[in-house]
Amino acid sequence: MSIVVRSADLATEADEIAKLLVDYLTAALEELRVTFGIEDSPTDVSATRASLRTYEDPSTVLLVAEDEAHGLVGVAGLRTIAPGVVEVKRMYVVPDFRGLRVGAQLLDRLLDEAEWLGASTVRLDTARFMADAQGLYRSRGFAERAAYPGSEIPPHLQQYWIFFERSIEPTP
Repeated sequence: MSIVVRSADLATEADEIAKLLVDYLTAALEELRVTFGIEDSPTDVSATRASLRTYEDPSTVLLVAEDEAHGLVGVAGLRTIAPGVVEVKRMYVVPDFRGLRVGAQLLDRLLDEAEWLGASTVRLDTARFMADAQGLYRSRGFAERAAYPGSEIPPHLQQYWIFFERSIEPTP
């Protein structure tokens, strides 16, 4: 199995990326319902596909993880939320590829991209039930912090999330 992490090609991969993101959001919403009793509206494929236009902005990054035999098996985004501050968005690895370091490869590449964008701070949020993701973030130097300005998590749901931050030291 050979996984390659690369920049997404929205011109040819938008539908496949949107499907990955819908799978991610659907699973997350179901887990929120089961774990915390939170009901939220289902995710729409066409709306998710339309939201990918956000990643056409040069201050953003959208990566995919591709397996030569199975196609796209992961996705992760990065967006600028303030000068020098970027946020990891929608990091997802399909269940059959978890535990194979795909998430680590995506996150490491995002951290490189954050430095390239000139960021000094990287932030992210994750649901409290995503213990494996939290372990990965901590292993890369992320520390918990309070909810931050620019987060897309509504205030009434923030108690179910953990917010993280780490600094980026420029490579000499």
